[in-house]
Formats: sequence, C-alpha cells, structure tokens
Amino acid sequence: MYGCETTQIATKKTLTYNQTKLLDTIKGDEDPSAKENNTTEKDDKIFSIGLLLPLSGEFYQIGKSLLDSAQLALEKTNNKNLEFYIVDTGEENQLFENLSYLISNDVDLIIGPVFSNNVLKVKNYLDGQNVPIITFSNNSEVSDRNVYVFGLTIEDELTSIYEYSIDRGINKFAVIVPDNKYGNKVKNEINKFHYENNKSSSQFIFYPTKDPDYYKIAREVSNYDERKLNLDNRVKLLEKLQSESSLKELKLLRNKDTLGEVDFEAVIIIARSFSELTNFISILPYYDVDPKKVKFIGNSVWGKELILKEPSMKNSYFSSLDLNARKKFKEEYKKIFKNNPHSLAALAYDLVGLISSLNMEYKKITNEILHSDLGYIGINGWFRFDENGKVKRRPLIFHIGNDKFVIKN
Repeated sequence: MYGCETTQIATKKTLTYNQTKLLDTIKGDEDPSAKENNTTEKDDKIFSIGLLLPLSGEFYQIGKSLLDSAQLALEKTNNKNLEFYIVDTGEENQLFENLSYLISNDVDLIIGPVFSNNVLKVKNYLDGQNVPIITFSNNSEVSDRNVYVFGLTIEDELTSIYEYSIDRGINKFAVIVPDNKYGNKVKNEINKFHYENNKSSSQFIFYPTKDPDYYKIAREVSNYDERKLNLDNRVKLLEKLQSESSLKELKLLRNKDTLGEVDFEAVIIIARSFSELTNFISILPYYDVDPKKVKFIGNSVWGKELILKEPSMKNSYFSSLDLNARKKFKEEYKKIFKNNPHSLAALAYDLVGLISSLNMEYKKITNEILHSDLGYIGINGWFRFDENGKVKRRPLIFHIGNDKFVIKN
C-alpha cells in the first residue's frame, strides 16, 4: 500500500514548480499550429500533467488553494521529472483551445477540473484520446472508465453512516435533505442501502432550497402538530375525569409540549451548508426532537469546530475524511502560504503526491498500477481507484465531544 508522500524535505517560504506552463492563452509567444506540427518526441523521462483549475473568476480562491497544495506535494516528493501544464478553467472561452494544446503536447494525465459542468466538457472533448482524467469532483455521475471522481462521494458517506448506526442498534431514521437533484440522489442511495441490507428504514423530509422555513420543517420532522393535538386532547380528558390518578398524570403533562415520542431513533441531516445545518440543529429540539433521546447524525458538512460549541450536539456523530491529519496539513499550509487552505486543497496534495510517487517508482503509470487492489494512503485516509471511475473511500465516524472530535470507528 502506497503513501502519498515519499520523503520529507525542508520547506521553503517561496516555492517554485519543477516545470510548469500556465496556459492563459495558447497564442502567447508561440504559434500553436507550429507546436502541433512539431514531430519531435518528448523526453521519455518526463511525465506530463495537465492541471485544470479555476484560477480566475468567481472561484479563483479555490483554484489558488489547490494549486498551492499541488506545489507543496511536488516539493515534498522532490520529483524532477514531472511537467505541469496549468489551465485556468475560469477562462471558459479558451477551455477547448487549451485542451487541444494539452493533447498536442502529449500529456500523460489530466488532474481536475473541480466542477461537474467543466468535467463533462473536458470528458466529451477528450473522448477517445485515452488520457486519464482525475477530477476533484465528488459527483459520481460524471465518472467513467477513464474519468475518476477523487472527491468524497455521498455514496461512501451514507454507507459509512448507516453501517455504523445499524451496528449500534439504530434502525429507524428521519432524513432531512434539500429538495433538489442532490436530495433525490441521497434518497435513492439510502433506499438502495435498505433494499440490499433489509435491516432498517428511513423517512424523508425535503426542504426547499430557496428561503427554507426551518420552523415549519422541524414541525414536520417531529410530527409536532399531531403530537401537540394528542397532548391537548389527553389534557381535556384528564381534566374531565378529576380522579386521583388523572390529576397525577395531568400534573406531569403540564410540563410537556407534545404527547408521545417521535417515530424514529435518529435524524440524519444532509444540509447544503454549515449555516443551514446550524439552523436545523438549533430548532429541532424546540419542536421536541430531543438530542438526549434521538441521535443527530450528519456528513462531512458537519466537520467544522464551530459545532463543538453547540451544547445539544454532544455525542452526535458524522462521517468525514481524517480531520486530524487534515488539521496538521492545514497548519503546515498556513505556515507557508499565510492563509487557510480550501477544504478541497488536501485532495490536491494527496493526488499530486501519489502521482509523483508512482512516477518515481514506475515511470509510466498504467491502469494496472493505478487500480491497485490494496489502494493508497494519504492525509485524507485510504482510497482506491476502480476501473469504473469511482474512487472508493472509507470515511471515518467522528463523535462530537466536549471540546474535540473523537474518532469512533
């Protein structure tokens, strides 16, 4: 099993790439047609990589963070035989020109892009070129035999969550998901899991993606209105009876908002953002979804230290890549680049580190090498490339403690 790093070397404050070319435009100082007609074969020792990142436009900060992380990984492995051609996917009108340029330079591998829409463009344009594409996307729908999805997929997260929960005797779930394509995908994956395992059940509550009414959603999750009506009816009955036992029960009910328990053992919140998540976890207890009785469960969106300040979330848990290793990476990155890395930056670090290490070992990276049954270890944990384009991962389960996240796998 390979690690993504090989050797540690002293890190410089200012890092430079071994061999890079930024394709702001392919016109520049040279005529691309002349390049295309150049029949000189490239040095067999050089492994060429096209790195496709959003370096301008709305998402330029993501691209910059990924580029810095790739640079850091290259310095760590100290590989002198990698050649990077850096393409700015923020310049969408030049994307196909730049892809043509990469092909004319006989690149061995493409890393990126980040977003699904660009992945599809690149995938379609390079169809038949037999150039592996490893994207930073987590959308498994864009994967293919030669297009790998390197991000953490919701499929792996849900499998981790459900297997862990069922092993601990939790079988009935309420699942809060956005009312969009992603939410429907979550529902389909969960139903698929139930069909294959036949041990548990889930009910789904969809929330609108535009101006969600969190109070209304929380009432729906807890069946609050019906349980409140049950309480009111019971109180009225007890008031009429006026027996000793009815008065005792009435006294107990005066301190309740609803009658009866919710019909699930855990609530899984798959929110689009951390801010949406905090709205749910603060309002649900108000409508009698008691975190002391019901497990609150989530995915990697939960993995921010701010959630440690939510008292009601103690002993809740969520799936994520290795937060402890990522924290160390974040500290090193911040020391060098003077700001925090984007959440995707560790993926770039792992991927470039792996490709560099494999190149130093094997020179050419074949499908057989990439598809190693053992898989690989990076700072994000274990992963393995499948022939169908999926990158299988094993997310960890983190419990929310008093002041830290605790691994419970």
